[in-house]
Amino acid sequence: RCFGLEKGEIIKLKSEPSVVNYIQLLQANISRMSSHSGIIKASICVVYTILITILIAISKINDFWWIAIVITLIGSIIDAYYLAMEKIYVKKYNDFINKLNKCNIDETEIYDMKPKNTDLKNELLAMVITSMTSFSIYGFYSLFIIISILLKFV
Repeated sequence: RCFGLEKGEIIKLKSEPSVVNYIQLLQANISRMSSHSGIIKASICVVYTILITILIAISKINDFWWIAIVITLIGSIIDAYYLAMEKIYVKKYNDFINKLNKCNIDETEIYDMKPKNTDLKNELLAMVITSMTSFSIYGFYSLFIIISILLKFV
């Protein structure tokens, strides 16, 4: 039994306002993290372009090219953070849906929005480091690093 429902009545549980609202909260967090990642990428493009334009305009690209790499690395770390948070909430969402389908939900899980899936103290740090290996991070930001290095020698 699950919330006083028989196994065949799981559909009633899925339409409970608390369950529906919790699922919507998780989906909203996933969307927000994804949106933040896109905003970071757009911001890095703008800041990088402005920096390179200024350095070329004042003929100091050979002296300060490394600043573009620092900006790129900072952007990639922030982007990886949001990607890690997105992955954590996707896992939380998928775990909840699986438990919901099996009618194996603990009532304390509903409205638990803590971004943790385990008891590891450094879960978020591990997820950020793992996210750095994602093509959406290294594929995007490595282009900026390559361009910065090429500008140094051109």
